[in-house]
Amino acid sequence: MKNSRYDFLAHGHGKTAPWVDLVNSEEWDTLGRLTDHLQGPAWTPYFLRQWQFPPSPRKSLPLAQLRLLRATLRKSCEALGRGKPVPHPALQVLNAALNVTGKHQMFQRQNGLQLEFVAAKSGWDWTLAEIVRSFAKTAINGESERIKICRNEKCHWVFYDQTKGKTRCWCSDKSCGNRERVRRARAREKK
Repeated sequence: MKNSRYDFLAHGHGKTAPWVDLVNSEEWDTLGRLTDHLQGPAWTPYFLRQWQFPPSPRKSLPLAQLRLLRATLRKSCEALGRGKPVPHPALQVLNAALNVTGKHQMFQRQNGLQLEFVAAKSGWDWTLAEIVRSFAKTAINGESERIKICRNEKCHWVFYDQTKGKTRCWCSDKSCGNRERVRRARAREKK
């Protein structure tokens, strides 16, 4: 795509956390067709910019590591979505990604003091660690029951359920939710 105008936000990315976007970079349309956004040249620069990660040349993209991390995060989401713990092999992959050298530092920000981890050097190792950290922050803060996968078995979209009662079950009420309501209505009419 030369001078591409990929609409990162319109595709549902950039709203929750970096880990959600990485998992959903493997995107099924609601009819079951798969698009791997890591394959295309446009998705990654928008992802890095959206989450304020350092830009990286396309040729240095660690595709194998990103795919492994994406698959591991998806398996972790599936386990948490069923009320199960994250599998041990997944924890090993996640902990390996977190293993970057650096130090914690305090910063005065607009909303007060914040403690942040500063990597010894920025790059893909740090970016991968930050993606995992964003997942850990969600799962550890007692919010793992809000991590959901769309009930449409042809969609697979991972989302963070922000409803008060934690009852959301579709990635979108307008697409997958509506399609399911239509299916149920047609099934009732056949009876």
